Amino acid sequence: MSNIKILYTWDKETYLKASEIVYKYELKDSPKRFIGWVFIAMSQFGVVQTMKGGGIGLLLLSSILILYWYYFRWEIRKLILIKNFNKLPNANYQFNILANHEGITIDNRLIEWNKIENIISLKDGFLLYYNNSFLFFPLSAFEDIEKKNQFGLLVKTNC
Repeated sequence: MSNIKILYTWDKETYLKASEIVYKYELKDSPKRFIGWVFIAMSQFGVVQTMKGGGIGLLLLSSILILYWYYFRWEIRKLILIKNFNKLPNANYQFNILANHEGITIDNRLIEWNKIENIISLKDGFLLYYNNSFLFFPLSAFEDIEKKNQFGLLVKTNC
């Protein structure tokens, strides 16, 4: 199999997309995903308490937490990520990556396939976990759909 070139700039949009994908992927199997349900249960107890003539404190608190959890959590996180983007050492960095049967070469540094902990193929690209971090290759980084499919096959056969 030939070498596959992956070329993209780690710009703000790619950074946000990768961060959102990692955030959602890691939350999917985390016990944290049930926190929203706790807030909903609190809300139900708040409604009962309010109907019995008690205060509306629990209902108000749980409603605010539900709004945060289901609507504003990612937006707040995104604002923090945008603020910190320009401080990153690889902000607006042009990645030139070469993938082949040996591994993935980034800036003349080879990452062998057996060093990659996990690879997830997503509709938006590929997510590779390596060395307690992640690499994200958006679909736009591939020359064409054929190269993307070749990369997927290369990953599947070597990992």
